[in-house]
Amino acid sequence: MSSEPGVTIQTFTNLDTEHMRLLFEADPSEGMINDVFIHSCAYEIRAGQALAGVMLLIRADADALEIANISVDRAYRRQGFGSRLIDRAKMETVRLGLSRLEVGTGSTSFGALCFYQTCGFRMDRIERDYFVNRYAHPIVENGITLRDMVRLSWHL
Repeated sequence: MSSEPGVTIQTFTNLDTEHMRLLFEADPSEGMINDVFIHSCAYEIRAGQALAGVMLLIRADADALEIANISVDRAYRRQGFGSRLIDRAKMETVRLGLSRLEVGTGSTSFGALCFYQTCGFRMDRIERDYFVNRYAHPIVENGITLRDMVRLSWHL
């Protein structure tokens, strides 16, 4: 739960159309979203009854948790909802006794790259042609065809 009145963070187990709408903003593949969801711990953040954002966490390896998908509704962006979800992911990393939290984003996702670094993540590596090899159709973002994934991590 969040300490702010009317704002709650909780897990959810049923992926409905409202969750999918937000998850599609971060990943255009329904199949990939469903595959990740099956293996994830899913969180939602609500402002009152309204769904403000979602996050899917998966176990990356023996030492790390990964934010596999995170999205905040446009109406709630730049109000701290994404940061609250990141804080929850960090708390889960600590609770599980893991040493790091990872996230990957597109090399053309300039806003996301800035956001993650503001939240304390550092760049680790680039996975070349990640999106080209996994998606049937090109993804264009900020006028650039997305090819590479930037991997970032937060360490205890």
